[in-house]
Amino acid sequence: MATQPTFGYFTQPRAGNEPGQPQPSHKAMLRDAQAAERLGFDAVWVPDHFYMERPTRLETFPDCWTLLTAIGMTTERVRIGTMVVAAGFRHPALLAKMAGSLQELVDGRLVLGLGAGNQAHEHNAFDLGFERRVGRFKEYVEIVTALLRGETVTREGRHYTLRGASLRTPLPPVPLMIAAGREQMFELTARYAEAWNVAGGPGYDVEAFESRHDAMMAACRRVGRDPATLEVQHLSFLGVAADAAEAREILGTIAAEQKADPALIDLRQAIGTPDQIAAKMRAMVERGVQHFVCVTNLNPRPDRYVERVELLAREVLPRVRASA
Repeated sequence: MATQPTFGYFTQPRAGNEPGQPQPSHKAMLRDAQAAERLGFDAVWVPDHFYMERPTRLETFPDCWTLLTAIGMTTERVRIGTMVVAAGFRHPALLAKMAGSLQELVDGRLVLGLGAGNQAHEHNAFDLGFERRVGRFKEYVEIVTALLRGETVTREGRHYTLRGASLRTPLPPVPLMIAAGREQMFELTARYAEAWNVAGGPGYDVEAFESRHDAMMAACRRVGRDPATLEVQHLSFLGVAADAAEAREILGTIAAEQKADPALIDLRQAIGTPDQIAAKMRAMVERGVQHFVCVTNLNPRPDRYVERVELLAREVLPRVRASA
């Protein structure tokens, strides 16, 4: 029997109810996160972008660390995490200092999610550098983990130079999660992280997921790590519908937004009624997923977003938990 999975709520950038609020609204997203704890989610995840290019628009994002801190200080039970920090946005020493400080404030509930960055336009607009980002990430994760362990770091790398650098204060342990989809990142994950997020590539394409999962487990064995010690996470894009007619509407809307074949969308996302979504999630649990980061669809009809999240929590998650 599979281990009972856990579920995270991904905070969606969205507007608040009051006129004149910014888009996205930190206040609205904070309320969403607080509601997610009450609804029984096990974790809350916050994205880290200035903006993201979509096929038909630019989507703006909150400040990750400000919102994450607010969530951490107004919740009691849920894990909180970054999904995921783009390494090029902050110096590794600054991030280590921030993470250790927040971990103390939230009594050990923080999971530091890291990634190499995936939006070229966003990086280049702010002169943050997008080329050679995996090489930079390799240096980055080594520095972050060493500083969080209380070590003094001296190194002269291609991207970072530190000379006798130390945070000079004890810090509580901060587990790392790395979002990785390729071989170089698999090995870094196996060496440094407590959790691996398969990210958005394979979605609910079982064969694609199994290929990445097998490669990640092989990377663990190559570095001498027991694969069972690595939590496997799945970034789950969900189209939650009350009935079949609404499911068809959601699929059509998402396909139009992404300018993609509906059959491909349906393969990469779980779109349907609670029973249909639960069946897809159970299939991923059987293949090794232990934690789902749930991204609930905003469209169509964003005014019904909260209803969809509640339907997910009430009708889908218990079905998946009960099957494990």
